[in-house]
Amino acid sequence: MKRAMAQLIDFVLGILMLFLIFGFVLPWIQPLIPNDIIRTLIGMFLIGLLYFFIQYPFMQNGQTIGKGFYRLKIVSTDKFRKDISVAVVFQREILCKLMSCYFICIPLLAGKVGGHEEATHTKIVQV
Repeated sequence: MKRAMAQLIDFVLGILMLFLIFGFVLPWIQPLIPNDIIRTLIGMFLIGLLYFFIQYPFMQNGQTIGKGFYRLKIVSTDKFRKDISVAVVFQREILCKLMSCYFICIPLLAGKVGGHEEATHTKIVQV
């Protein structure tokens, strides 16, 4: 249950950033950049950048904001790599989850590890 709530906190944070960027920042720069495609690409870049910088202090500890709130931590299941780097947390939390939600959500409902945990050789533990 804590994992689901931590994921919900991170999801709501992402939605708030979408609202901030696409609701306030992009309309503000519309007179400067009239092309919709370029503005959309700028918006997507800004969302990724803002999300990364907000989560970065937590990623250094093997967490996200949601996982930090529920005192959960990402640890390695790999025999050779004991420490979790920011790059692995970024890959796990942002790239893998966004790219393969189907492979994450369905296994979690069945009580099994998701595709992001298999791809990054990590798991969640209580701190």
